[in-house]
Amino acid sequence: MKARVLLALGCLICIVAWPASAGDGPTCADCHDEVAAAMAGNIHMQIKPFEVPGRTTGCEGCHGDGTRHMEEGDPALIRTFARPTAEDARTCLACHREKGLPEWDASTHAAEGLTCFDCHAVHDPGNPLDSCTDCHGDVAARMQLPSHHPVREGKMTCSSCHDTHLATEAQLRTHRRINDLCFTCHQAQEGPFVFEHEPVEEDCRICHDPHGTVANNLLVANEPMLCLQCHEFHFHAALVSPDGPVEVGGTEYENPDGRYSMNRAFTTKCTTCHPRVHGSDLPSQTLPGSGRGLTR
Repeated sequence: MKARVLLALGCLICIVAWPASAGDGPTCADCHDEVAAAMAGNIHMQIKPFEVPGRTTGCEGCHGDGTRHMEEGDPALIRTFARPTAEDARTCLACHREKGLPEWDASTHAAEGLTCFDCHAVHDPGNPLDSCTDCHGDVAARMQLPSHHPVREGKMTCSSCHDTHLATEAQLRTHRRINDLCFTCHQAQEGPFVFEHEPVEEDCRICHDPHGTVANNLLVANEPMLCLQCHEFHFHAALVSPDGPVEVGGTEYENPDGRYSMNRAFTTKCTTCHPRVHGSDLPSQTLPGSGRGLTR
């Protein structure tokens, strides 16, 4: 019994003491004290051997055996990542390919010759997403437009919709339809609806630009110009209205726009009368529309 207690106590001491003695951290810190201090809370310094079988952990897990480098002080005797190569990138993928990056080699970023180090700096605690704007300045500029997703407000990031390691269109976080990604937040527009709006079913980006627009609600153009890309004006828009008051249901109403009332009413904003642009379960008020008027 006493022997078992002592054995258990010895194992506990080893487990507790592991992070402090993991890898070659203290030896590296003799010369690289600032880097070692910055890496103290880094996830790479907290990985235990049993989590990555066959891999050295600590500084040597990435930089390789530092014995000769320590003895001779020659930077050429250790992997420094000063000028990262494809071989250096494989060092990262040796662990991270098993941690959700099996598609990296087929991704757009990999096809364009980017490596891990173009976006990530292991010793730098900064946000790797800051590097997105280095290449995607046009997208960053659109984020400054009046209508935009709340990225600059800090409620979303690029990675809310994109995974730079995936081999999908625009490296979006979906292997299905692009709409399915939008519907993770905008469930009310998903349907299915009895009366559907075909562009909504095809691709949300036909009407919306997710990175930012001048028009409200991320629309690629203001109404009615957006709708007129597919639909013609109602014939009512060309009708001439009476100049004086109009009687409706026995009640007289003023007509402030005079003869141009119909034109202004039917050429200003389509969603005033057709608010259910994403789809509707109720029939339209117009019989010729066969319920496709999307009015309610």
